[in-house]
Formats: sequence, C-alpha cells, structure tokens
Amino acid sequence: MSKDIYLNDRKYHIHDIGEGENVVFIFHRGEGILKLEDIVSNILKKHQRIIVIDLTEDFPTDVSSLSSQRCKELIDDIHLLADVYWLDDISLESNYINKPIQREIVIALGPRYAPQKNDIISEKQS
Repeated sequence: MSKDIYLNDRKYHIHDIGEGENVVFIFHRGEGILKLEDIVSNILKKHQRIIVIDLTEDFPTDVSSLSSQRCKELIDDIHLLADVYWLDDISLESNYINKPIQREIVIALGPRYAPQKNDIISEKQS
C-alpha cells in the first residue's frame, strides 16, 4: 500500500508492504540507479514488513546538505511514524541517511529499536 501521510504537518510518501518483522527503510532515489522495487523484493524475501519512507521528492540528494533543524524534524517524524503504526521491534535500513542521523533515530526509538543481523546500525557500529 502506497500513500502520502502527514507527520508533524510534513508530507511523506510511505510504502507499507508485507508482513512480519518491522523494517523501516529510509529511501532516496538520488542520482543512483537503485529502485524502490528492488529494495522491496530483497527485503520481502526475508519475510518482513517493510515501511519505506521515500524522501526523493522533498529532500536533497546529498544528506549532508540538510540543516540540523531539518535532520531533527526527520528524526521526530520517524519516531511519530512508529507511534502511528504501533511499531515495536523495529529494524532500520537506508540508502540515504548517515551514521549520526541513524544514531539519533535509534535513540529516539528507544526500546522499540531491535537491530537485525543485517541492520545498517549494527553493521556500521562494529
């Protein structure tokens, strides 16, 4: 299911697909050839529910050009998304956000965050 939702009065494109373990994937098409469909098909093979937050239209291609205020808003909005969808045991994946933003999202999610074996946070913190 694809839809636009508003989180803290900001519009996001959300794709909610599958059932199982919760994976939030923060996606940006950027200049690469990565396709949303490829991401979804790879994750769904693992019997997971993937909630893709597509930032392509409203965020710059380079995450480092985001202001600190915009980063904080994104983190707050992802936390609110977890509340709206009643998500627990959330794994986080992305082709867009950097390590500092990832860490802040994990802190915001608190005990809801449950890294998977291939989770971007657990891999990059090793």
